[in-house]
Amino acid sequence: MTNNHIAQFKNKSGHLVLEAHQLAAYVADRRLFRTDGSLRIYAGDRIGLIGANGVGKTTLQRILAGMVEPDEGNVVCNVVTSFVPQLDDVREEEAEEVTLSGGERTKRRLNEAMNAGAGLLMLDEPTSHLDVDGMEWLEDQMIEYSRTGALLFISHDRTLLNHVATRIWEVENEQIHVFTGGYEDYRREKERLRLEHQRSYDNYVAERGRLQEAIVEKKEQASKVSRPKKGLTSKEMRLARPHFNRKQAKVEKTVKAIEKRLDQLEVVEKPFEQVQVLFNAECHAPIRSKQAVEVQGLTLRAGDRELLQSSSFSIRPNMRVALVGSNGAGKTTLLRRLVEAYELRTAGERDVAMGEGRIRFSPSARMAYFDQKLYALDLQASVLDNVLKSSAYDQTMVRTVLARLRLRRDEALKPVWQLSGGEKVKTQLAKLFMSEANMLLLDEPTNYLDIDTREELERVLLEYPGTILFATHDRMLLDRTATHTIVFRDGELEWMTIEAYRERQRPRPAEAGGSSEFVLAQEALKNEQSLTSMSAEERLKLDLEWADLMGRLSAPRKGDNIEELERQYTELLKRRKQQ
Repeated sequence: MTNNHIAQFKNKSGHLVLEAHQLAAYVADRRLFRTDGSLRIYAGDRIGLIGANGVGKTTLQRILAGMVEPDEGNVVCNVVTSFVPQLDDVREEEAEEVTLSGGERTKRRLNEAMNAGAGLLMLDEPTSHLDVDGMEWLEDQMIEYSRTGALLFISHDRTLLNHVATRIWEVENEQIHVFTGGYEDYRREKERLRLEHQRSYDNYVAERGRLQEAIVEKKEQASKVSRPKKGLTSKEMRLARPHFNRKQAKVEKTVKAIEKRLDQLEVVEKPFEQVQVLFNAECHAPIRSKQAVEVQGLTLRAGDRELLQSSSFSIRPNMRVALVGSNGAGKTTLLRRLVEAYELRTAGERDVAMGEGRIRFSPSARMAYFDQKLYALDLQASVLDNVLKSSAYDQTMVRTVLARLRLRRDEALKPVWQLSGGEKVKTQLAKLFMSEANMLLLDEPTNYLDIDTREELERVLLEYPGTILFATHDRMLLDRTATHTIVFRDGELEWMTIEAYRERQRPRPAEAGGSSEFVLAQEALKNEQSLTSMSAEERLKLDLEWADLMGRLSAPRKGDNIEELERQYTELLKRRKQQ
């Protein structure tokens, strides 16, 4: 798959803002990426830049912003650019900024950049520290900004990418792949490419098998024709020998032709297959009470500020409940209060009084907690040993879960102190999933995780055979995994099903902003693809021709011209690759 496998979307009303040619970037001897052609940004574009952690997204963005020189290639920019780094990368120098929350600082920097009048705005993880309301504000601001300028933004927030992006640039396998549309369009195209790869691999395996079988069959045939029939006299055998030799030579020529086709057969690598996680219910004894946890009349405070007032709720076994609310609403405080109550219960108290309110866990509840601070990890031990230390599973299963979370092979043997923030998060999550716990409390589990890992986390959460209470700002994770929500609103808790929560959410902008230019461009692309793609009838005809030719090549008929059959083989092979 090349970086030009999808036509680039051009905003027909927008002028060319930036063009980059033959870019390449390296870290020491390791190549991050290289473009075979050009990357172009037009006025009105909203380009989401995605890829796994460490592939070079920020490096690419800084090169395009003129902040870093590429190792190869050049960039031509026709407008003023503005770059907003991740908040975590910014040194706090202004005294007034120190008093602002992370979300407030993020909003302030975004506002300043959007009002600076730049023709191209580049944002690195703009949703960092923003709550759901802040993310929706950001989406509106980005769409409004694109009316006069262009945007290139790095994000792992799939909802933002879906609502805002008109194109996706993905950095993968040292290349930059361009996809038209928002995140869901990108996922559909990736799935189509995956299925196409699988079909190509299946065809390759089948063709290789047919040729190998034909070689074996022809070699057996050659050995038989070289042996004269029994009962012939020595004179008859001598006279018949030239005839048998000719027959043998003809068969051997056919064998060589088939072997040549086998050697020339284009190898298709086997597609990567993710191993499924199969949790063992015996390792997570079920909670046998009607309620996993009951909270009655709970009041929470942060200093002098009251977060919750006399709130009550209960969670039944096997529910997946998402805590939803703005920054500072009390989600983390509630989770920590539940952890404190569980620790007191473990110490012998069955019905725990927590200041103002009571918390009661099921006697069969075994809880594990994911803290943003990652205190539970042994920094000197390896990833694998950290997980095995508290695991109810064997090493094979642990490695399977680690692989699903993108910690494969040697990465699982690294000591934790060498890991990035995202790798530490994955280690801690795997440690919880593999423990004997049947109830998980997760505080922002997607922090530092790239898109692929977030999607794997979703699958593991859905497969987990226990109760989950989690706080997250990842709207897609919430929508796909939660069965219920607890919404923090004005010091009170509101319990609702996920269906009711979805119904309440205000309509968001259509995918890719719903711009008429984008819709027209998509339709034009679909029409172009329908004109150039092969019809089902044509594909069927080609498959029949291919099957007939394979049969004739495997067992040539009298009068068949092997060279002509070889020419037909080459021609049909080209046509099959164009399907």
